[in-house]
Amino acid sequence: MGQGGAVPAIITLTTDFGLRDAYVGSMKGVILFIHPHARIIDIAHELPAHRIFPAAALLREACPRFPPGTVHVAVVDPGVGGRRSPLLLKIDNRFYVGPDNGIFGLLLQDLPFQGAWRLERSEFFLNPVSRTFHGRDIFAPVAAHVAAGIPPEAFGPPTPHPARLSLPPYREETGVLSGKVVWIDHFGNCITNLTEKVISRWAGESTFTVHAASRKIAETSATYESTPQGEPLSLINSMGYLEISCNQDRADRILGLREGDRVILRKGETDHSRDGLA
Repeated sequence: MGQGGAVPAIITLTTDFGLRDAYVGSMKGVILFIHPHARIIDIAHELPAHRIFPAAALLREACPRFPPGTVHVAVVDPGVGGRRSPLLLKIDNRFYVGPDNGIFGLLLQDLPFQGAWRLERSEFFLNPVSRTFHGRDIFAPVAAHVAAGIPPEAFGPPTPHPARLSLPPYREETGVLSGKVVWIDHFGNCITNLTEKVISRWAGESTFTVHAASRKIAETSATYESTPQGEPLSLINSMGYLEISCNQDRADRILGLREGDRVILRKGETDHSRDGLA
């Protein structure tokens, strides 16, 4: 427990740093030096290096599950030291600290945005600030100060338009909806840029098939076990995106799918019901 028996402030860490090097440990040390009573939670540190969408999707899934007031630090930052700004955001009564590169884009898309501030007040940073490790020198100390009760406006000026997430555009033609694989997860599931909302609007009451890597999948399933083991399927995953999977196997390997490959939906090719869609 913190001072006076209060519940400790929660700070989460999400990075692509891995766990073999000193990076994550250094950030934790900085946080605890400033705020010894903070409770640090690791969400993930094995995200694909330099890839914004997988990080944004993970944050959208995990971070809203934490209590209001939690401070979430997210560092997948291929532009570190460059033109992108370091940022503090408040979204749905939780704080987010990290680069302004779209990493918080899915949270901004789906949840109430309550403000964003550029991190410019160097008295809240480590000194000197490395050009290559803002996670340690800017984001970790700012998160500790926020958790300790420093108000957001103390860190720098407000910015009304934090970076949104840019996914590859989907295409609609007569009877056809075309998307792309944008991420392949730990299980080999191939996540596309097609959301349940987009598919439902496009399909209406029509049935359709899903075409991926020369395979035709006759219906959208509700669960992974809807097909025999090792067989491909499509479903709407827990984040609301169309996913190409294989029951207890890797869809990327079984189908030969890679990030950037097209996934095409065609109306009227099957009379199967669309179990997985609202």
